[in-house]
Parts: sequence; structure tokens; C-alpha cells
Amino acid sequence: MPRLDTASLKKVAVHICEKNYYERQQLRDMFIAQGMKSIVMHATLEGMRDALMDNPPDMLVVSDDFDVGVWDSIRDIRHQKLGENPFLLITVLVNPARREALQLAINAGVDDIVIKPVTSERVRERIGLVTFHRAPFVAHGEYLGPERRNVTSPQKGVRRIPVLNTILEKVNGREFDRESLRLAIDKSLEKVLHAQLDSQSSRLGEVCERLLIAYDSKSIVSEVQNDLILLSNVLMEAAEVAERLKDPGLVGVCQSLSDDIIRMSQHYDEPSSIEIDLLRKITTAFKMAMEAPKLPPEAVPEPEPLANALDLSAFGAATA
Repeated sequence: MPRLDTASLKKVAVHICEKNYYERQQLRDMFIAQGMKSIVMHATLEGMRDALMDNPPDMLVVSDDFDVGVWDSIRDIRHQKLGENPFLLITVLVNPARREALQLAINAGVDDIVIKPVTSERVRERIGLVTFHRAPFVAHGEYLGPERRNVTSPQKGVRRIPVLNTILEKVNGREFDRESLRLAIDKSLEKVLHAQLDSQSSRLGEVCERLLIAYDSKSIVSEVQNDLILLSNVLMEAAEVAERLKDPGLVGVCQSLSDDIIRMSQHYDEPSSIEIDLLRKITTAFKMAMEAPKLPPEAVPEPEPLANALDLSAFGAATA
């Protein structure tokens, strides 16, 4: 088994985000003591975000009071909206007096939480933990990150995905150039994106079931319109995931379904029988599109409005 020593950690890159100058220096010294040579410090959120766009580190260390926008930035990292590597290790340092920061950090998708004050011994212990015992990733609703039972509570069948850990790779002696890093990220990312589609399929089923219960029982209140808008939003989120997976057929189906649901929401209290039928078939249609063979973009026909053509063979024609 590889050892976690100064020699194995010398190629690991760390970014430290701490607004207090003296605490930044102390943290830098602690990581230098572990053998790390590439350490970048940030005093502002803007500086951190700019640096991540240019060259992502192996590990990001963030103080809980660094900036109020740091939790959104961590979520952006996980969803690959900030930087190239959504799987970089993220550790948050939390003041014990700021209990709310614990939940914010967990919800954002961090790997590790260390309670202040921090010591060199504690730094070494936690680096070893996230290097050799990193939790697998899950996609559950809007959450994407390491499995946290008290937050994600993944149901049976939700995928738990081991993802790229560049610290472990470097400790094992692997070298990364920009292209090899991109390929390694893509390998993990494809599995995570498919897990997101599975999660979105479950959400579609839950919302459709609520809507059908409301319509069948004639309990048509304003929440029905809210659920229709939610349904449309989930479909558009799925379209974004499908686009990243380079699946234009699934993109087209999701966008067309979303458009139909939005139109339905505009007269939610008087739906047509065709629109109710769409709600009954939407989950099946989504799963069929997910499972259909991929075609190049030029071979995918423009889907017609599905509320006007509910024969499920239309989905096969659009995606198979």
C-alpha cells in the first residue's frame, strides 16, 4: 500500500482560502510541513474562482467564514460550472461557534469538515482520510457530491460512484498532464451524469404521481401549477445533463416535453385529456429516450410537440 509521506505529497497542489492573513500563513506552513510544494493562497472569492478556471488544484481548503458565496461556488465546482475538475477534494474548516456552517458545508458537497483550531497533526490525519477513504459520489435531487447519509439519504438502488481522486493517483505515482487529467475526469463524469439522469427520472415520477392524484381527485389548487413548473424545470435540467453526455435525441425529447408542460401550466385548471395522458406517459417516454441508441446531431429529427402526438412510437422515432 502506498505511504502518505512528504515524498509522496510533494506533487500535490493545494489552494487555501482564508481571508485572515495570519491564519493563511499558518495554514500554508502546516501544508508545507506535510511535504506539499504547490500551495496557492486566496484572500477573496473572486481570486479563488479565477484560479480554479485556470488550473484546478488537487485539494481546496476553505474557511467557513471566507465569503458568503463560497457555498454556491462549491456547488458550481461539483456541477462543473467552475473549473474543469468537479472531483477535486474539498475540505472546509469550521469554527465550532458557527454550527450553521456544518449544514451549509454538507449540503454544498464537501469531502471533509475539520473543526477549528487546526493543527499540523490534524491536517495529516485528514489528508490521509480523504486520500485513502474518500466517500463515493451520489446524485440525489439537486445534490451532487460525496455520500452523506444524513443529507442525501439515498434510496436503495441509487448509484454510489467512486470518482477520480488526484491526490490518491499522485501518491500512487501517476503523472497528469492536461490531456490525461481531462480524460480521467471524463471517465468519472460520464458515470456521474448517468446517475443524475436516474435521479431526475425518479423526480419526474414523483411529481407526475402527485399531479395525477390531484387531477384524478379534482383537487386542482395553485400547488398543481407549481408542480407543473417544477416538472418542466426537471426536464430542462435533464436536457442539460443529456447535452453534456452528447445525446441530442434525449435533449430534444426533454426540451419538447418541457415546452408542453409549460403550456399546460398556463391553463392548469382546465387540462385537456391529451395533456393528462401526457402526464401518465411522461416517465416512460423519458426512460425510453434514455435507453435509445445515440445518433449524431444531424441525424436527429426536430421533435414535434408531444402533447399533440402522444403515441410513444414518436419517442422511438426521435431517438432510435
